Amino acid sequence: MFTIGDFARHGRVSVRVLRHDDALGLLRPAHVDPVDGCRFYEAAPLIRLNRVLALKNLGFPLQQAQEILDEAVDPEQLRGMLRLRQAEPEAAMAAAAARLVRVETRLRSIASEGHMSTDDVVV
Repeated sequence: MFTIGDFARHGRVSVRVLRHDDALGLLRPAHVDPVDGCRFYEAAPLIRLNRVLALKNLGFPLQQAQEILDEAVDPEQLRGMLRLRQAEPEAAMAAAAARLVRVETRLRSIASEGHMSTDDVVV
């Protein structure tokens, strides 16, 4: 068994994260000392912790990560959830690309005119 600190180091998370995950029911310790409240973990939950971190890295909130890991989500729902995760950065990339085009247009305009036109600047 690992102390919470050792388990946190092996999982590359903070003790605070483990306490939070415990409070949510996402990752429970194997044993909590009734006298001092120290949490102890077995090695097997490291796999679940890594999966939680992977889902979090994909943008899933912890509640959805828990539903996915507890298999409360069927494969079709999971595909839909992943498509939503995919759509968010795609939209952000499209907005950034449009902004880049506007900046490049402005730079070309300044290069050809020698200054920035104030006619189309919104104040």
